[in-house]
Amino acid sequence: MKTILGRFDQALAFATVAELGSFTRAAERLGLSKAHVSEQVSALEAALGVQLLHRTTRRLALTETGRIYLDYCRQLRDTLQDAERAVSAASSEVGGRVRMTAPTSFGDIFLPDMIIAFRRVYPAVEVDLDLSIVKHDLVAEGYDLALRNTRVPEEHLVARPLGVIREVAVASPAFLAAHGPLDTPERIAAVPCVINSNFRDDQRWPFVRGGRTRAVRVDGPLRVNFYSAIRRAALVGAGVARLPLYMVRDDLAAGALLRVCAGWELEALPLYLLQPQRRHQPLRTRVFRDFLLRWFEAPERRELFT
Repeated sequence: MKTILGRFDQALAFATVAELGSFTRAAERLGLSKAHVSEQVSALEAALGVQLLHRTTRRLALTETGRIYLDYCRQLRDTLQDAERAVSAASSEVGGRVRMTAPTSFGDIFLPDMIIAFRRVYPAVEVDLDLSIVKHDLVAEGYDLALRNTRVPEEHLVARPLGVIREVAVASPAFLAAHGPLDTPERIAAVPCVINSNFRDDQRWPFVRGGRTRAVRVDGPLRVNFYSAIRRAALVGAGVARLPLYMVRDDLAAGALLRVCAGWELEALPLYLLQPQRRHQPLRTRVFRDFLLRWFEAPERRELFT
């Protein structure tokens, strides 16, 4: 294989010399030294066991064998150039399908608007979006990108940190009127809570203050695995709920929900953009990824995820 690969360079050197009629001009065209080009042609003749060029002090001339070989060298060069043009055209034309997976609530709130904005710029790119809590195998299932809340991304994936998902403990004004002020984690543990069954240890709520974590175990008659349903339950007074800040910011601003346990924060969870490790990413994947990264940098979203 090494010999064949080296022969390509030798054939290109020979064809350039034959077409320009000069080792000097061929060297200039190829960006090589004259001595190196001469060595390439001599090595080619030695490998083939034939003379391709008549060399005199005044001029170069093709032998009959050289003319035959030159025709094949030109065909080879033209084929390679055609292949390069075809690959270049395919990579510069942004089209095709991007497959992405993201958490249900996050994707539902943010991604449709982002994808619509992206497709205004790249209308030939289709987006296949999976919204679920399932942790898909990106490589085995053919996903290009994933948004994922995780403390430790998989080592075999390329991980780009996007920020953190901040959660808040909230309750309705009516619930607080009935159960009194809830200003410590222990008081929250003593009242009904809406349990989010997406968490592995769903009754453990870790609160943080001053770098110190205090985890309490909560309980309640309602256990739900869908964030919008948890929010709705909190709004109608079913109990204290832990929800992403981005989901309840408007409710907090309107007074429909109130934060409890002032001075304490729930542990934030890092958010990553993940993708398989591939040497050559399709252009459609690269432009979608870069668009998403820029979208996260907008001030109104940066505020939510820092």
